[in-house]
Amino acid sequence: MGGPWLSVGKLIELFTAMGCVLSELPGTLIYKDGAPRKIRYLYSPEADDFVSLGDLDDGDRLPPSEVESWERRLGIQIPKGADN
Repeated sequence: MGGPWLSVGKLIELFTAMGCVLSELPGTLIYKDGAPRKIRYLYSPEADDFVSLGDLDDGDRLPPSEVESWERRLGIQIPKGADN
């Protein structure tokens, strides 16, 4: 267990390169500050499951435990190297 913290943008890049699809829900959420936001998600056709990107931005960094959770859910092991 353990590994580098990875940015959401890098994770999207890796998972889509390995067969996942990045998509958005058709609706828009309005946050407390009044700002609208689309909800993105990664879908794995192989696992027939998804990971919601909710309120995550591409620059947000996730700990190794969260990356491992995404891998289990999407059925894909991503390559891990240095911090991204």
